[in-house]
Amino acid sequence: MNNATQINEHFQSIARLLANRQLKQALDELNTFVKDVPEWDLHTQFESIQTAYHYMLQYFKQNASDPQRARLYTDLLRQTCVLNERLMVAQYELVSSELFYSTRREQKQNPHTLADYRLQLETFAEDMAMTRLLHQGDQLQTELDRLRGNHESAQNALFCKVWTSSLWDANTLEEARKFLQSMLIPTNDTALFTSAVTMGLLQVFDARKFHFLFDAYSHSDLQVNQRALVGLVIACLYYEDRLAIEPELLARLKLLQEQPNFTSNLLEIQIQLLRIRETKKADRKMRDEIIPEVIKSSRNLRNSKINFIELDEESFLNDKNPEWKKWEENTNLTNKMQELGNMQMEGIDVYMSTFAQLKTFPFFRNICNWFYPFDPQHSAVLQVFSEEEQKSNFIVRGILSSPYFCNSDKYSFCFTVQNIPAKQREMFSANLNEQSELAQDAAEMVKAEQPTAGIISRQYLQDLYRFFKVYPRRHEFTDIFETLQLNFQESSILRPLLHENDARRKVAEYLFYKEYYTEAMHMFESLTQETETDAELYQKLGFCYQKNKDYHKAIEAYRQADLRKADTLWTIRHLAQCHRLMKEPEAALPYYVKALEMQPDNLPLLLQAGECEVEMGLYDDAFARFFKVEYLDAGSLRAKRCIAWCSFITGKYAQAEKYYDMLLDTDEPDVQDCLNAGHTAWAQGHTERAVALYLEGCRRKGDTEAFIDLLLKDSDELARQGIPTDDLPLMADVLRYGSRPA
Repeated sequence: MNNATQINEHFQSIARLLANRQLKQALDELNTFVKDVPEWDLHTQFESIQTAYHYMLQYFKQNASDPQRARLYTDLLRQTCVLNERLMVAQYELVSSELFYSTRREQKQNPHTLADYRLQLETFAEDMAMTRLLHQGDQLQTELDRLRGNHESAQNALFCKVWTSSLWDANTLEEARKFLQSMLIPTNDTALFTSAVTMGLLQVFDARKFHFLFDAYSHSDLQVNQRALVGLVIACLYYEDRLAIEPELLARLKLLQEQPNFTSNLLEIQIQLLRIRETKKADRKMRDEIIPEVIKSSRNLRNSKINFIELDEESFLNDKNPEWKKWEENTNLTNKMQELGNMQMEGIDVYMSTFAQLKTFPFFRNICNWFYPFDPQHSAVLQVFSEEEQKSNFIVRGILSSPYFCNSDKYSFCFTVQNIPAKQREMFSANLNEQSELAQDAAEMVKAEQPTAGIISRQYLQDLYRFFKVYPRRHEFTDIFETLQLNFQESSILRPLLHENDARRKVAEYLFYKEYYTEAMHMFESLTQETETDAELYQKLGFCYQKNKDYHKAIEAYRQADLRKADTLWTIRHLAQCHRLMKEPEAALPYYVKALEMQPDNLPLLLQAGECEVEMGLYDDAFARFFKVEYLDAGSLRAKRCIAWCSFITGKYAQAEKYYDMLLDTDEPDVQDCLNAGHTAWAQGHTERAVALYLEGCRRKGDTEAFIDLLLKDSDELARQGIPTDDLPLMADVLRYGSRPA
């Protein structure tokens, strides 16, 4: 095969056959695949698998008893998968110009082993300490710079070696484990090593790299163990089907649940992966709303106070139950800067759009630097902020230690400052230092926000997001954030690991809060079946059904909520709404009446109950409610519309005309008001007046035919008011002629 597309298609075809347990067909296709590679050991492995499977089939045909047959068959599937993966890499290496394969070719010339790099990294801290003792002044700085340069070169070389390494054998795994066991290697280096393993695993399946990540999760340092867990999660999602024939790995996954913080760590990662869905929304909000607003008002920021704008609760919360507190705090924050802070505090990645433009510095040309934990002692950082400045400048220290910026963005910040002309930078630093109160606040923030497992996993996922979205050669990598299903409940492998009801409830609540109602619905359904359920859960399940227009199920859920917490206004109101949406006014009205017993002067309830009574023909009761609303709120246009329509359909044309005149006298009459006022005039025999009103409706609608459609839909009601159905086509043509431009 001579091109990457053919290689990938062949590999995927064989992988699908193996996933479907069609081993014979897979071996037949592999037979042509293996002929194209020169590595003799791959030919030998293929012959071995084929021979073993031939004997297995012979024994099966002879009805020979073999209690190990299922295990052996799974093992043959696994071996064939490994061979397919090795053949793919061997083929790509011959023809591909992608970074992974060009780096693999370069690494074949690299004589250094993992042990060599481990020894070099282990001596770094001691070499730095000795240099500080032996040298002073400029010579000290020169020696420190040399050691840092050598150390960073070793990091880069090690990353590339691990990332592009072939399938590990047992000896390589043991050598890799020594990086985890070493007390001398800086933890940042071990964290980078762990990321290299993850990236290599995502490139080509390797069971031993999985085992390394399992081991790394037990490491004492949070940077290492959280990166390992993130790597495991992503790899499990990436290789969902492949892991089905890896019983040893599945067993180790199950054992993770015995580790004390595993469930909370996994829950943090799940929530953060779901938050990543919000990144694009945050980008748009930053670009289209917040940044323009900040620019517009920046001159007045120092002297202004933050203004709170009172919002209509129903429209803002989309009629969610105000008693639902969890996940819904701070919903009144409407100022743009407050909104940004709110998203940031929630953990949403609000800086992607800002820092995505700052990844063109030479530092980011090196792939390993996208994964290196932020290190204030890195040579690139020290060129911008000296050790002394990092200690003395609270603002600098606060930014470099901030939990809100991921590692990659902190490096970007440093390089951006480096590009500021010296004079302006001095003024900038001086102004910051003058703001002692702000500086002290920054210091307190840093002190209060020491890195936790959740902060570290969040920062690391944001680093990964930037790599897969911004790295110049990102198109050579599979974008895990676009291709993977990030909800663990959709993963047969990860779902059992997050089985505790409290954890699942938190995930469901987050999905609900972010309005992913279908996913939240499935999780709430599961929780109602498996746990003792409270009223709030059934309310939210009902709300999910209602948002998905499954009103029958919504009613059932709301009834369950009412059984557990009777006479809750929100539940009663939504039961009424769902019955109305199902065209069941007789069932809806008792709920409206019950709700009005709780809140007799609730205007929306009065109107909805009145509309229900109109649908049932209870016009006197409806009029009473509508007039009460008008009395309580003289400016209510909806009440006037209800009175006008109810007057029209009951033949009280003078009253209807009076109210439609009031509606048409407002600043922006509604198209429907023009239509219904025309109906009223026509029913009274005032045809010319009706035509004038209809033409005004056409003008406001901006589409004569669309307005005529509205007119024709009211044909039954017009007939009840004595207007012959045969007259409707004539009126329609009058409107067509009348709306023509002169």
